[in-house]
Amino acid sequence: MDSPKSVFIYLFILFSYGLIFSQSDKTFFIRGNLNVNNNGIDWVPLFSRDKPSLITNFSFGGERLSISPLIRYELDGFQPWGFDIWWDYKIKKSGKFNFSIGGVFPGIVNQKITVQDEDLPTTILQPWSSAIIKPSISYFFNKNFGLNLSYFEIIPLKLVNANQIESGRVIILSPQIKSFTIKNSVYIRWEPLLYALQIEDTETGFFSAQTINFGIVNFPFSISTVMNKPIDFGDLTGKKFDWNIGLNYSFELKLVKAK
Repeated sequence: MDSPKSVFIYLFILFSYGLIFSQSDKTFFIRGNLNVNNNGIDWVPLFSRDKPSLITNFSFGGERLSISPLIRYELDGFQPWGFDIWWDYKIKKSGKFNFSIGGVFPGIVNQKITVQDEDLPTTILQPWSSAIIKPSISYFFNKNFGLNLSYFEIIPLKLVNANQIESGRVIILSPQIKSFTIKNSVYIRWEPLLYALQIEDTETGFFSAQTINFGIVNFPFSISTVMNKPIDFGDLTGKKFDWNIGLNYSFELKLVKAK
């Protein structure tokens, strides 16, 4: 990124941090999850790593506005895979019907590029930067079940390679299912979803995915698996079935605003 754009991003982030802690909320949260897995999976098959990875997901904010940095690394050589800052603002957050607006700014995915330069390695990491706009609607039928519909519009911030994605859109339908507990000691969390992905003007691909998490109540470690199965690739390519298994460490803190 060029210097003026970088300065703008840093100022935007600082302004947003200030906005969070200037909210009228009396309590704030800080939560995080570190996931070590055998296979880095991404919604966009082009961005999947097919290698062991570390995914760190942090979030902090209040009742309405939150910021969630997502940082991903390949474990081989601890190479940075991607860095996203997710924003979310809950416009309506109570009752059966909820609505929020959010997105990513900035989002960076490092792609491995082959170069022919005697002064450089044969393969380098090239950052592809983008922003995402994400409106989201959810409806809760009862305290145990709801449905969420989200739309993602991907916008590149700077084109640095002819192969870089110039536009993209994703629609995700995801049930909101309450965790199952066994004798109040073991929980199972199931997060299935269906999504449609279109890159530029190509034919849309349709996929199903799910995350299953097993853990002990009030214990920070858990085991999770992510599975991704194409229904129809469209013009996309990738594995006919992709999955991983990972170990998670999670934490959550609540802060009380001083009077």
